[in-house]
Amino acid sequence: MKKRMFNKFTTLIQHAVDSFVPNLTLQEEFIHHWNAVTHYFVDNKEERRRIEETTIPGHIEQMVLILVQEEREQLEVGTTGPCLEYLLQHRLLETLYTLGRTDHPPGMKQVILIFFTKLLSRLDHPLLPHINVHRAVQRLVKICGEVRAGPTEKEEIEYLCTVCSKIKADPYLVNFFIESGKPVKNSSHVNTSGIPKSQDFSLVNALLTLSSSNDARVCVKACEGIMLCVSLPEQSAADCLVRHTKFCDNLITRLCDLYDKLPSFVSPSDIESVDAKWGLDAVVTVKEDQQTFKGKWQLTSFLAWLDYCDQLIAVSHPTVAAALATTITEKLLLNKIKKDLLQVSEAGVLMATAYFTKCLRIVYSPPLLIEFSHFLLGTDKEVEMLNDEQPTIRKRLLERCDHLSDEVSVVTMRLFETLLQKEEESIFHNLILRNLLGRSYITLDTIKKNDKEVNRNSLQKDDASSCEGKTEVLSVTDTQDLTQKSPIKTGVCLNNLKVERDGEKMESDIGELSGEKTADENVQDDVLRQTVSDETVKLQVVHKEMELKIIEKTETEKLLDSIVNDDSPDREIESGNGTGTDTPKSYPRAEVHKIVTSFLSLLPEEAKSSYQTADSGYDMYLKDAHKQFSNVEQMCKPWNWPSEPVVDKDFSTEPFWEGSFVKMLLDKLSRTLNQSYPVNLLVTSLISRVAILPHPNIQEYLLDPFIPMDPKTRTLHNVLKKISAEVLVYMKTESDFQNKLGTARKNLMGAAETVKSLRLKPMTPPSPGFDDQGQLEAIIVLEEFCKELSAITFVKYHAAVTRT
Repeated sequence: MKKRMFNKFTTLIQHAVDSFVPNLTLQEEFIHHWNAVTHYFVDNKEERRRIEETTIPGHIEQMVLILVQEEREQLEVGTTGPCLEYLLQHRLLETLYTLGRTDHPPGMKQVILIFFTKLLSRLDHPLLPHINVHRAVQRLVKICGEVRAGPTEKEEIEYLCTVCSKIKADPYLVNFFIESGKPVKNSSHVNTSGIPKSQDFSLVNALLTLSSSNDARVCVKACEGIMLCVSLPEQSAADCLVRHTKFCDNLITRLCDLYDKLPSFVSPSDIESVDAKWGLDAVVTVKEDQQTFKGKWQLTSFLAWLDYCDQLIAVSHPTVAAALATTITEKLLLNKIKKDLLQVSEAGVLMATAYFTKCLRIVYSPPLLIEFSHFLLGTDKEVEMLNDEQPTIRKRLLERCDHLSDEVSVVTMRLFETLLQKEEESIFHNLILRNLLGRSYITLDTIKKNDKEVNRNSLQKDDASSCEGKTEVLSVTDTQDLTQKSPIKTGVCLNNLKVERDGEKMESDIGELSGEKTADENVQDDVLRQTVSDETVKLQVVHKEMELKIIEKTETEKLLDSIVNDDSPDREIESGNGTGTDTPKSYPRAEVHKIVTSFLSLLPEEAKSSYQTADSGYDMYLKDAHKQFSNVEQMCKPWNWPSEPVVDKDFSTEPFWEGSFVKMLLDKLSRTLNQSYPVNLLVTSLISRVAILPHPNIQEYLLDPFIPMDPKTRTLHNVLKKISAEVLVYMKTESDFQNKLGTARKNLMGAAETVKSLRLKPMTPPSPGFDDQGQLEAIIVLEEFCKELSAITFVKYHAAVTRT
């Protein structure tokens, strides 16, 4: 305190003395302050006073203020004033660097760092291109981080970040900070003379040192500076970072060290609850660590640093990003996580899988995400055959989905669920698509028949266009005469009468479904409604015949029927407007209602319990499916998936095999009545995530039970029918089945409206009730799953017919 008071007092005296000096020009005043600094070292060689006890800080501060004032008073922008010219010509910055390097008097380094920081940040004039500037700046950079936990860490990181921001504004300046060193052996970087030389990127080296500071603020700022350096577009800087520095090794070694410190025993739910992001928010206090679970600080530190590495890869130059991702694979995934995932200890497997799932949730950068997916699933792109040798980790994970321990099965399926949420096409190709692209699940005759139907539909469309506009309203007599003369064209015109009756109802139902749509989609629906009111379009005769056959329906089926019937004209509007879009082969118009109803009617009415509580209506699934499909469709849009089912002979199999992942899902689903409640929730969640993917082959294989399949092909609908038969047998052996089912439903669902809500709740088994509580819960989950599949089917059809 006394030293600060003395410093202020001496500064005040200095200002008082300066006030009696005659008016000087800015240059004269600048030279005066500089001479005051240099004279101190000449006159006080033996003194050991600290910098605060001298007038040096005040003089150096005045020099910066004079330079800023001079620049503001310049009439021409970009010109060099006399004060700045004096600084450059007399190499003042190099002299100041020398004074700061010696740190004499004590504290001089701190003052010099502040001066350089203010000079670079406050002046708009481009200083770094001057050799007398960037040489001194580079030398000062090298002394930053020399002393661990030094008293000047704060000033050092401010200075380094200022230099980084200047380089970011003009990336070419980075070449001034890359220095060539001595020739080295075994170097891949060769100069023009043919002698390999090492290079030094002192700016990044200093930032790496400060990134290990115990001061969290200094650490975060150092990481931000590194992020600016790796994002530079200069190839020379990227090559230097990868080939001539230990940048990648330092970052990933730190990541591996944090992984080694993870606690050995933590509940998977506790791991899932940790929300760690890189930055100051990732700091966990000792008290918080003790109040939650032991090891939270270590887990948070590891996840936060992984998140930083992922962000770093996302913004890095492609060369740096590839090198970082490869280093993570070699040092972390292959050397550490692989052996943990393949161990035989059940407790160890549980922890390793939970940790890796959490890591996978954090990763979003494409290069690192590809490395993670290849690590888990391998790099095979060819069709998967039944007897093929699978990658070790992939094979082991699929086996553990059917583990004797439900806890291991659940945590492994959580890993696959996380995989299916990632924006990486190779994941879906590896797990699902490569065995469906050959379309071997249906017979060749079916494909030819579909092609003929497309041609016939195009002819009928031409007939409809000729009929359109000729007859606006037909009387009963005219209709009968027209029917006798031209049955084909009459069918088209008769269907036009249906739209006039149903158009108003269709508009209201589409409006309900589109409640969460974007502005563009709402405009599209408005156009559809206007078209319905202005134009008359055909409806298929077969659709009306289906209405006559259906006499009794539940309330849910009536709601669905109104939506499907009223939405069918949309299909004709799109075709009639000349868009050239044919009906998707996987969803013929006449079959949509049957497909949706087939899923709703899989379970017998006696096995349904939702009507007892009225808490799981079909409309809730429509809204969820519509929102989820919109997100998934947006995610898959860059992959340019086809709109029609494709047949790729390179992926054909004889006989058809669905692939090990889909096989695992169908096997697990077939054992629904004998599995625990958490397992059934996860199995249905995985299948719904696969079914909602906007690929026509997936849509056709999983969601269209009316396409003639190969007799040996196992489909989702066939498996559900088999389970339904098992439910019927079970119902006959149980007394008072419906009352027990209703009670179990009330206890299980609670306030949840859909099975999706149940999946979002903590995965804890419900309280025990009846002796057959597990079977009752499985039937309830199965009923909700059928509703979910029906909603997905309809939403995907609705999206297909409204797409323009």
